[in-house]
Amino acid sequence: MFEMKKRRALYVYMRGLKQVNQLKKFGDIAYISNKMHYVALYVNEEEADDLLIKLKKYRFVKTVKASARPDIDPDLGDQHDDVFFEEYDQEQANQAASAEATTDHQVDEDK
Repeated sequence: MFEMKKRRALYVYMRGLKQVNQLKKFGDIAYISNKMHYVALYVNEEEADDLLIKLKKYRFVKTVKASARPDIDPDLGDQHDDVFFEEYDQEQANQAASAEATTDHQVDEDK
């Protein structure tokens, strides 16, 4: 039976794009940016750390960054949209109350 392997994207920033063909032996090239000189390379999760070190040794490579997407929890844990809106509403209510208090204080001083 077919089993899906975990993959990770490596973003390889290069000095030039002449050596892009050399990166094909490490994984699947998903995207090449001509303007920013980087390549999005998909590799197996088990090999990602070893390849990251190996790619940094090439002279035409400036930096290599691994994608953090597999490490991020897509459900945001216990956080929900309502929590963010409740905090915003609470801040707005506090600001309105403090604004009222300052205007009441100013009215008392005018009398």
